[in-house]
Amino acid sequence: MTLLKKPKYQFIVFLLIFLIINLLQSNYTDLFEDEAYYWVWSKNLAFGYFDHPPLVALWIKIGTFFFNDELGLRFFSTISFSLMLVIIWLTIDHKEKWKYVWLYFLLISSVALLQVFSFVTTPDTPLFLFAAVFLYAYKQFLKDNNWFNTLILGFAMAGLLYSKYHGILIILFTLLSNLKLLKNNKFWFASIFGFLLFLPHLYWQYINDYPTFIYHLKERNNRAYKFEYTLMHFVNQIAIVGITFPIIYKAFYKQQVTSLFDRSLKFIVYGFIIFFFFGSFKTRTQAQWTGLILIPLVILTFQYFIQHQNARKWLIRLGTAQLIIILIARMFLANENISPVKLEPHIAKTWIHELKEKTNSKPIIFVDSYQNASLYAFYTGIKTHSYSILKSRKSQYDLVDFENNMQNKNLYVVGKLLKNFPFLIKQKNRSHSRPFTDLYGFPVQNYTTFQKVKCIIETDEIMMNEGEKISFQFKFSNTYSKNINFDHVKFIGVFQGHKNKILTKIPIHISNLKPLLSDEEILFDATITVPKLDKEENISFRVALEFYDMLEGYQGNKISVGYINKSSSQ
Repeated sequence: MTLLKKPKYQFIVFLLIFLIINLLQSNYTDLFEDEAYYWVWSKNLAFGYFDHPPLVALWIKIGTFFFNDELGLRFFSTISFSLMLVIIWLTIDHKEKWKYVWLYFLLISSVALLQVFSFVTTPDTPLFLFAAVFLYAYKQFLKDNNWFNTLILGFAMAGLLYSKYHGILIILFTLLSNLKLLKNNKFWFASIFGFLLFLPHLYWQYINDYPTFIYHLKERNNRAYKFEYTLMHFVNQIAIVGITFPIIYKAFYKQQVTSLFDRSLKFIVYGFIIFFFFGSFKTRTQAQWTGLILIPLVILTFQYFIQHQNARKWLIRLGTAQLIIILIARMFLANENISPVKLEPHIAKTWIHELKEKTNSKPIIFVDSYQNASLYAFYTGIKTHSYSILKSRKSQYDLVDFENNMQNKNLYVVGKLLKNFPFLIKQKNRSHSRPFTDLYGFPVQNYTTFQKVKCIIETDEIMMNEGEKISFQFKFSNTYSKNINFDHVKFIGVFQGHKNKILTKIPIHISNLKPLLSDEEILFDATITVPKLDKEENISFRVALEFYDMLEGYQGNKISVGYINKSSSQ
């Protein structure tokens, strides 16, 4: 007990308590949908993935060397969270901090979002660690920009970008807080070093036609603006902190800037909030997008709470209350029998056993659900694939050759949109307004697809008049090293409007349809009857394939429809 009176041992004890709680939580809490998706990534390590940079997959891969199931998937996340706490502590440079070890851990406990990423494995998990490393390295760099600190700073920059792209914002706002860095040769060297470390990911983007950049910058933001997006942005800034938000934001505001490092912390917090405020005019922002402000908040406010007794008393009151709430919430997450509401981990595998029975344990093609495909594969070990359709979005399943693993197999096709086929099961949802989703499906013998072929109309615009038959050509490229035929395929013409909304789809007649050899290209002669469309701006047209009635895919390029003659009734 004498040892516990020494601050350094107190720190170790608190750190171990956090680690043990997080390991237990990891083991006894079923997966979130996205965690299963990232687990799928970890089965094929690469320098990039469809949605995000690669570090989350590496985190999972490291953990699964030691443990299986949920604990293995989350093991290294709990380790990296503990490392982050140590690095943040080392970054705080207050002469009295060792007297307040308990206060530091209470502050960490009273910040809601940090508790989520203390065990859940997402791209934000490595992002938080490297944000802490970056801030520590930057503080040391300001004291002494020797080569060691320079290299660590560059390494942290690369780590931020390898975790999540918006990690670049923490670098940008740090630079804006100290523009003299632009005259510092060592800072330029650190930036170039970080860029060189990041080059393998950029090369991966290049050889895969920049899927992640296209998705985030072009395809993802397809919703019309709503005022609630901006309102929720500010609500999120409260939610990521929790009930301690009044005292923590007040402490942050009142804490004086006494150094360039403190100035950078202020710039990061304000910068993230302002940046995603403007982002809310384009899309629905998510709470975790501004989560990185929590590290500067902890560093600055901890010093404030040391110096101001009254504020410290309020942190103890609110922080203790929030700690109790968080512990209860974490118990609810781990055990649905005591939880008053259904949470995402509670429904993760409730439907899987029934679907496995209904499909006779056969491999499954999930239409428009990379989440279901990932969860089902994790909890059953049965091969799955997610087939992407135009009504939704692409995923990692479109990059890695999951499709090839399903070829010539007897399997089931399952999806919520396959309403013309037999009902299979009701899948539980988190939504109270819509607690169930009906899943439909059908068996397929000797499954054969080639969803990655290209159907390219080699013109920028096509002229159309409603009701008339028009002919056009498109280049069909067999991108596979196998011969293909069209026994189970329909050619579909898809008209899309604002934000890629599907307006209507029509059959395409191909006059010279024939099987293709591997890597063969051919110009197909196509005919359609132009449908009647409501008035829309920027109407586009594309060719798509529909395999086994699984709805239309992403094979064709979009071209503009130059003119549609409207009827007088419109």
